[in-house]
Amino acid sequence: MVSSLVQALLPVSILLWTVTPAVSDTCTGYRGFPGVPGIPGTHGANGKDGPKGEKGDPGDDTQQLRGPKGDQGIPGYPGRPGLRGDEGLPGPPGPKGQKGQKGAVAEVPEDKRSFFSYKKTSGRSTFNPHRVIEFDGSFSPEHDGDTLSSGFFTAKLSGIYFFVYHISATQTACLYIKKEDEILVNLCDMSQGVLVTSGSVVVDLRQGESVSVHTSRTSQIISKDADSTFTGFLLFPS
Repeated sequence: MVSSLVQALLPVSILLWTVTPAVSDTCTGYRGFPGVPGIPGTHGANGKDGPKGEKGDPGDDTQQLRGPKGDQGIPGYPGRPGLRGDEGLPGPPGPKGQKGQKGAVAEVPEDKRSFFSYKKTSGRSTFNPHRVIEFDGSFSPEHDGDTLSSGFFTAKLSGIYFFVYHISATQTACLYIKKEDEILVNLCDMSQGVLVTSGSVVVDLRQGESVSVHTSRTSQIISKDADSTFTGFLLFPS
């Protein structure tokens, strides 16, 4: 519709444009009527940005309010075990415990007992090397202990035994404890006067094996005014 209106007005506009100068050049001319408004032009380009505006007023406080504590949730599943930590330092000692009850007396059956304790009573004082010392006097005849035969102890039970001797001598006492043909311990003591020497050993014996005390060199053993003893007992059977 706009296109048809333009086509209809265009000849009239041209005619008025050519006639107006001719009339105005005459002395008797007059002003014509205003022409029809032209077609609107296209939009021009955007203008430049205006100046920066002033800073606005502070806004309202937007801090969130803390609500009430919620109910406890359902416990979760156990987590995986963590890595093993370093070993900690030792803790302080604990308090001392109460004294325990007195233990019961251990009763050793008579058939598991083996012991002896003898002293030398004979008058011999000088013993040549490698002579067995005969202990011939029992300390406890009222008890059924084992006996020595010519200075030898022979085991009736197999087990671990303890043996000890105490010898009084003058000047020299060199002795060894012997199991069968094996020397178990060899000791020697010397003095200008009277001396007391001792030796002991723990040994495993089988039934029928023997133990005795011998001199390793000439020794002056006394039996008057001082005792010389030889003692042994079974620690535990095997």
